[in-house]
Amino acid sequence: MISTDTLAKEFDLTIVGSSRLITNIGSLTRRNNTSLLWSKNADLLGKVVEGIVVCTKSHFDLISPHPNTSYLITDKSPRFIFAKIVAKHFNSAVEDDIINHLSEHKKNPKIKIAENVFIASNVEIGDGTIIHHGVVIHSNTIIGKNCIIKANASIGTEGLGLEMDSETNRFMKFPQIGGVIISDDVEIGPSSTIRRSALDATIIGKGTKIGALCNIGHNCIIGENCILTCNVVTSGSSVIQDNVFMGVGSLIKQGINVGKDVTLGIGAIVVKNVPDGETWVGNPAKCINKVR
Repeated sequence: MISTDTLAKEFDLTIVGSSRLITNIGSLTRRNNTSLLWSKNADLLGKVVEGIVVCTKSHFDLISPHPNTSYLITDKSPRFIFAKIVAKHFNSAVEDDIINHLSEHKKNPKIKIAENVFIASNVEIGDGTIIHHGVVIHSNTIIGKNCIIKANASIGTEGLGLEMDSETNRFMKFPQIGGVIISDDVEIGPSSTIRRSALDATIIGKGTKIGALCNIGHNCIIGENCILTCNVVTSGSSVIQDNVFMGVGSLIKQGINVGKDVTLGIGAIVVKNVPDGETWVGNPAKCINKVR
């Protein structure tokens, strides 16, 4: 817990709105009146109706301030300042990934766990789930019922979120304190990685099957009954809706939305949003009807 007055002095911020205590780290979608969050543009900033938000003056000047929101205004990158605040004052928000809580879950006779598995704190595993050898499950992970996690998969590992500190000329970590939610009947192939969200949750929908050597980036949302074959990469904050098939080695750029009932061919490199029901191939990927 820390006051906005203290943060203003430490990080050379200007406070607009009431001074208050910050008790937790929030996001634009998950917050309360004492949450700290940040905004990257004026459109998002204008939608914040509660909490304490780090922003630039240029963005603040474009909105109508909300009476329930306090604004911490900086002339630097809001994302960078937010990361520095979290690193200094909210390290306790990051769960301990050192102690193995495997024995707690092995007491449940309705799940099967092989040898050499690591399970951190604050992990939920649904009945009927099978976890193979060498799996690592990091904190803040929820796994549904009747899932299969194949050998050497990594669930909830940190994403590569970095900010350059101009004062030290070194990269610093953007906070990775979110989690992973895996719904029922999901299969994760061997040596695949599901990265935890920075602040909210990376989500894998019910019935989705993920092959070997895949990487699901932080903040991604994958819908129901999708098939991601081997060597698939979904970059951070991309959204894949229901019933999508991704061919071997296909890749989705960060922040891309792939619609329902879409097929992506082998090696497709998707750099634009894909409408529902289309088949895209190539690099950069295009609708197959247009290619023909």
